[in-house]
Amino acid sequence: MTALPLHEDASATGALSLLVLSSILWGSSFVSVKIGLAYVNAYTFIFLRLALAACTLLVLLILRRRFHFSMLKQTSVWTLGLLNGVGFSLQYVGLLFTTAAKTALLIDLNVLVVAVLSWWMFQESFSSHKKLGVLFGVVGALMITTDGDLSTLTQGQAFGDMLVFAAGLVWAFFIVLHKRILIKREQDAIDLSALVMIATAIFLLPTALFFGHLTSALIPNVGWELVAYTAVACTVLPYAMWIAALKVVTATVASVVSMLEIVAAMIMSALLLGETYSTITLVGAMLVLASIFAVAES
Repeated sequence: MTALPLHEDASATGALSLLVLSSILWGSSFVSVKIGLAYVNAYTFIFLRLALAACTLLVLLILRRRFHFSMLKQTSVWTLGLLNGVGFSLQYVGLLFTTAAKTALLIDLNVLVVAVLSWWMFQESFSSHKKLGVLFGVVGALMITTDGDLSTLTQGQAFGDMLVFAAGLVWAFFIVLHKRILIKREQDAIDLSALVMIATAIFLLPTALFFGHLTSALIPNVGWELVAYTAVACTVLPYAMWIAALKVVTATVASVVSMLEIVAAMIMSALLLGETYSTITLVGAMLVLASIFAVAES
């Protein structure tokens, strides 16, 4: 096998490092949102999180003197914003009816959809290592979220399961469309993330007003703190890292590595919420890590 030039190898390593770090930050959002929903209405929480993230990125754009209102005329930006908003809404509402573990599994199964879409749209090849990585990732996620007992997938309300699975499908299209835009237009990562976040917040405003009672909502300080944390540490930073990495790695690699967020969520839940895990669950976590190395090697 021909060795990669040093600068390309370093670039790929840096991109994978960004993906890992972004996944850890995204994983922390599961615990943060779980705690936060006790203080903030779900629809209000989603909007405030994305609105604050959008404002943060907009300020960054203005400071860099890169924002122009004409940038918001791009149809692709509003398409991505709509997909992102629908994905978040389906996930949060679905969590009201099903468990967080099943939500993580059903959403991260979008890796299979991403793989098919990437093969179709980008003609991405599938090496044996990549196939093994996808297999390890899916099996590991399944073990983590079911504890080895597939009958748990039949528990809970089917409506919630359907919503979170739909969220995963929506984000699969979101991931691939993002990749296509970055390839075609070579748009700056920060610029694109800011524009998409602004569009997402705008699409989420109506549901926050009508279903979250945004104008009359009373949110305690701890609620605002969790909104701020999820907006900056779980949205702005990992989103920018993810977009930057997507310029170097394939959409399939990005989707598989993102499953590390399940492992991060498990560890943080154990430390902060006192949750415990069986041997099967820990083996599943190891498989997810193995999938990252398998995909990275490919």
